[in-house]
Amino acid sequence: MRALSAIVVLMMAWTSNAAASSPVLFAQISPAVFAVLEPALMLQPPRRPTELDYLTPFRQRLEDVASRDYMAGLAVAVIEYGQPVLVFTAGEEAVGSGRPITEHTLFRAASVSKGMTGTLMALLDHEGRLSLLENVPRELLPLPNGRTATVEQVLAQRTGLVPHALDRQMEAGVALYDLRNRFRTQRNVCRPGACYSYQNVTYASLETMGAQAAGLPFEQAMRAWLFERVGMEDATIGVDDLVTAQSWARPHRRRERVNGLPVAGNPESAYDTTVAAAGVNVSLRDMIAYARAQLGASQRLPAEVLERVQTSQGGTPDQTRRLYRLADRIDSTGYGLGWRTYEWNGRQLLTHSGYLSGYGAQIYLEPATGFAYVGLWNADGDAPWWLFPTLMDLRTGDGPGDWIDQLDE
Repeated sequence: MRALSAIVVLMMAWTSNAAASSPVLFAQISPAVFAVLEPALMLQPPRRPTELDYLTPFRQRLEDVASRDYMAGLAVAVIEYGQPVLVFTAGEEAVGSGRPITEHTLFRAASVSKGMTGTLMALLDHEGRLSLLENVPRELLPLPNGRTATVEQVLAQRTGLVPHALDRQMEAGVALYDLRNRFRTQRNVCRPGACYSYQNVTYASLETMGAQAAGLPFEQAMRAWLFERVGMEDATIGVDDLVTAQSWARPHRRRERVNGLPVAGNPESAYDTTVAAAGVNVSLRDMIAYARAQLGASQRLPAEVLERVQTSQGGTPDQTRRLYRLADRIDSTGYGLGWRTYEWNGRQLLTHSGYLSGYGAQIYLEPATGFAYVGLWNADGDAPWWLFPTLMDLRTGDGPGDWIDQLDE
């Protein structure tokens, strides 16, 4: 009962903050609330009050990034022990529009959609509707040399195809049916299951399988099996549903700036044809609900599903080598079912980023502690991508948290 009361108090405070018109929304959980939440969430002991002090300098970094002249809108949340401790929104749906970014404003999740597709397929497997170990039919994914890949291998980016197979053709407007036929002539880098190679177009093969297993069109299956289940009340799929939302963020692309300033553009993308890979639209509220479900805090996803989705299917050495400035923080990387896995200075993190021109999205989870970071923005620029490393330095003391400052040097 004490834990339930604490949750009610916290959510009342969060809801009250959400109704504020200020561009900065901030909620901090008291130590007393943490103390009663811990038994209910079965997470590690609560942080001492001083350990939440990192939120104050991080909020200052958020305000700095949001105020940069190339930015349009920014929405970020931090979760500790399964509950939001910071919720921040700033900017506008479109620069000069006067329509503020809110917790319910829709952004494009881009490749963060992959983890949602992975979770959907794992739920269908858990309910006996399909098997992650069954082969994707060759009429949906005709790999070279007569080979096939399992649903799990497609989700885990282990089809054996050359990385980003047919992405350029998709971006050039080639129809999905024609793209599928071209898989037969693509180059292999290994046999299916033997190595990691990142893909987008292969995910489209899962839409038909997911729809058949759920008995619903893929978009409706995603809504019924995942969005409604975890409380993603604003989430939609596809650009048509995006632009009819009450509040949606317009993209602001680097190439479309006028006198160096951002200008709102068209949200359509070639990746609209692969909704399983990059087609979900989410609000900050949706991302908080999704993160809490993946942490197990809301208990809306079976533990078996979380373990299946979040377990690395193998290392991603190419990804590790491309970390550059983050190489001092990240020891190894892997890929689960639509999720990247990072060993960050001994901490096991789950993550995925998404980019469509004019949009960015990120999610990081530390399931062992109930910590998460989620971020959404609608402008091209470097600074938002360095918010999470900044947060981690401030939270853990691993570094000075000056990643964003280095961009200005």
